[in-house]
This record gives sequence, C-alpha cells and structure tokens, in this order.
Amino acid sequence: MKRLFVFLSCFIVLPVLAQNAIPFCTSMSTRITVRTKPGNPQYVTQYSREDFLRKADAQYSPYTLGLTVVKPEITVSVKPELKELLGQICVGLSDVEIEMGYPSMTVYIDKKYMPSSCEYRTIKEHEDYHVNVAQQALSFFRPDVERVVSQTVETFSPKIVFSRSEISPEVNKFASKINEALKPVVKHIKSKLDEKNAAIDTQEMYHKTTAVCQNW
Repeated sequence: MKRLFVFLSCFIVLPVLAQNAIPFCTSMSTRITVRTKPGNPQYVTQYSREDFLRKADAQYSPYTLGLTVVKPEITVSVKPELKELLGQICVGLSDVEIEMGYPSMTVYIDKKYMPSSCEYRTIKEHEDYHVNVAQQALSFFRPDVERVVSQTVETFSPKIVFSRSEISPEVNKFASKINEALKPVVKHIKSKLDEKNAAIDTQEMYHKTTAVCQNW
C-alpha cells in the first residue's frame, strides 16, 4: 500500500512540473502591415491668391500662382496577442497596421481665372505636378516606415498582467512607442516634400509658366 501511494504522488506532481517548464510570455510574433493612402486633390477656386496664401498654413514660393497644401500623416493601429496561464495574462502584439497618407490634399487656384482659361489650365497642370510628387513620396518612403516599425517592434517584449483591466494600458504603451519612433520619419518626409516643391517653384519655372498664357 505504501508503494502505491508513492507512485500516485509522483503521477500527480510530474504533470505540474512539466507545465511549469513550458516557456510562457517570453516572445511574441507580430505581423506588420503598411498601407498607403495617396488621397484625392480637392480644387478650391473661391479665393484670390492673396487670400489663399494668407489662409494656408504652408510654405510657398514668391512665384506661386497656385498652391498645393498636403500634410503627411501616419496612423498606427495595433491588435493584442493574449495568452493565459495560472491566473497570468501575457500581453503581446499580434498585428501592427500602419496607414500613411494625406488626410487632406487641397489645391488652390486664384478665383480670377475661369476653368476654361489658359491660365487656369496652366496653373492646374503645375499644381498637379506637386500633387504627383506628394503621392509618389508615399511609395518612396514606405520602406523607411516599414524598417522603423520593424526595428521598434523587435525591441518589445510581452508583458505579464494579472487582470483584464491591465491589458489595454500595456497595448497602448506598445502603440505609443511606435508612434514616437515614427515622428522623425514624418518630419523627414515633410522636409523632403518642401525641398521638392521649392525646386519646382523657381523663378525660371515661373517665367516658363507665365509665357504659356497672356492674361495673367
């Protein structure tokens, strides 16, 4: 009878030891998705040049005839990865979804030019070039965004919490760190867009553009 008791004790204890030996909350597998949203330009023609230059919060050249205003934005969405064991909850990230684009894309053209006029068409053609530069920038900088997000996520470790109410704060911490890591990227994109746009709005380009039509 004594031997049987010892055998049963071992039978009960061993599975517990095996369960504790399983690694818990040591790593996470995160899928990263980056999408671009180039947006569609909205043409605004109810303001004079003086009015829209004063109204627009953007850099512009003294040779500007129209004005394209775009502001790059990167949004971060995360989905948690949860595991539970013995009253513990392991909080990681299963997905990180990034959307980069322009919430608004406004093209101003002086109201004194009718849409049928040579001047209107010439300004619009020039501003559409600015629009294309902005839209192409999203594809150009997408690898940089993916790299920064991937490198940031690689530094993360899942966290153990002990109640459901603690899950959301931990997930928000992950998202905040990704947002912080992307701020220099957004600043860099804005800077490069300003450089590209300044290269287009030169005095030489102004003379070339105004030579196309006569009624400026």
